[in-house]
Amino acid sequence: MQETWKRFVYPLIEDKKLNVEEDTYHRHIENQLMLLGWEPWKGEVIHKQSLRIGNRNRMEPDILIARDGEYQFVIEVKRPGNTQIKEEITQLESYMRQLRLDVGIYIGEHIEVFYDKPNTSHVLSVFKLAIDLEEKRGSRFVELFSKENFSKAEIVNFCEERIKEIQRQNSLNKIKENLIADAQTQIAESLKPYLLDKYGSSFSEDEIRGMLATMRFTASADGMQPEPKVVVTKPQPAPKSDLIKCVLTRNANAQGLFNPADQSLTVLKGSRINPVHLDKISSAGRKKRDILCTKYTEVKNGERIVREDVCFESPSGAAQFCVGGSSNGWSQWKDETGKELNVYRNSGNTKVVSSDSTKVRSKKIVDSRKIQLEFWTRFKEKLQAIGEISSQQSPRPQYWYDVRIGRSGVLLSNVCNTQQDFVGVKLYIRKPVVEKYYPALLARQKEINQALGSEPQWDANPTAQDKTIALFHKTDLSDPQNVEEALDWMVSQTLIFYRVFSKEVRGLY
Repeated sequence: MQETWKRFVYPLIEDKKLNVEEDTYHRHIENQLMLLGWEPWKGEVIHKQSLRIGNRNRMEPDILIARDGEYQFVIEVKRPGNTQIKEEITQLESYMRQLRLDVGIYIGEHIEVFYDKPNTSHVLSVFKLAIDLEEKRGSRFVELFSKENFSKAEIVNFCEERIKEIQRQNSLNKIKENLIADAQTQIAESLKPYLLDKYGSSFSEDEIRGMLATMRFTASADGMQPEPKVVVTKPQPAPKSDLIKCVLTRNANAQGLFNPADQSLTVLKGSRINPVHLDKISSAGRKKRDILCTKYTEVKNGERIVREDVCFESPSGAAQFCVGGSSNGWSQWKDETGKELNVYRNSGNTKVVSSDSTKVRSKKIVDSRKIQLEFWTRFKEKLQAIGEISSQQSPRPQYWYDVRIGRSGVLLSNVCNTQQDFVGVKLYIRKPVVEKYYPALLARQKEINQALGSEPQWDANPTAQDKTIALFHKTDLSDPQNVEEALDWMVSQTLIFYRVFSKEVRGLY
């Protein structure tokens, strides 16, 4: 189960590193649900289905999971860089209650399971997991939500047990809080019998009580276990002297404080932001901004005013909130001297300590999305110049670039990994056609390797349902000279893989 969890979250971890848009993240989540056995072509993974509520209203849940024509649970998707707010869970709750579903799942910066316990005013958070390969409870999530094991009754039993665990932990925490709050009295009263027993022959009870009254006792909690629910945390502010005052005037009159330490930006109370959305704002962006405006702003005399300080993880997030749509906050926000915040952007070196603690090497921090967009743009240009592969996708700031080879479910999935410094070419065979193509290709492994002129990795992850045949090339993509060499390697190997596998796959029926 833990291996399945790792395969399930791995693409989501990559998406989180790249901070992809919600639509891209949404698509990847739907693909990963196939690892749990839910099949889109059987109508089991339903994308943004429009459902009628009453006579006039409609709702559109992000993902609905169904089996035998009956809804099983609902998933609310937010981008991996999201910071969950109350209104997002209220929206999930409305879907659950309209569809009479006991369980709903939130997938954004983490994964969280909510339960609609009978006779409660709101849904309850019962299970929260980090999007991490080493999340120990990932196997339990897979066990509960895989199609093979899924049972509404079992889910309800699990949620009820989790609520009991939470209540027990809350009771223990309450006792601890009371001890901390009343430490002076509790400790003094506990010590009095001990002191009377040990020193009672020399001192009276009044003398010992008087001595205790002159002492000050305190208690603090070490590792108090919190109730497992979402707590929305804002980046901790730097000391006032370290913060940079800044302003944004595009479609707004906003004041902010930029924190160079964590690159966050706080939009200050009293700022005036665009009361409407820009025409080109995405549907996801519009939805998110509506929620933020409802929570943090108010309209006065036709102007939308920020009513409390709002902290964003980056200047661009803050700029989108103020401007009303897509905006590069690093250039839109300016400090008191008129300089763009780009001058404060982290782009230097970070130290990495080797196993020998006396040796330190520097590794340049790279802008992954920028490098990947430039890499795939150049890659496409080089392929087009050769003219052998006619249909090519538009370059995007992501770690993969697909090349079609003329068969549904089989493609070349090229990769550019800036975190682990490698590029690669993969023949990617999707699960629905694995049994049709992979065994036949494997039977010709020797001949295919000879045609490729290399020995790629065949089925590097044998437990995965999709299959790959991959060749990788290590390189430091932060070095422009290496990028050019990597591009030449990628183009050359893509053409070889395309020639060999398009012919091999077309020959299989």
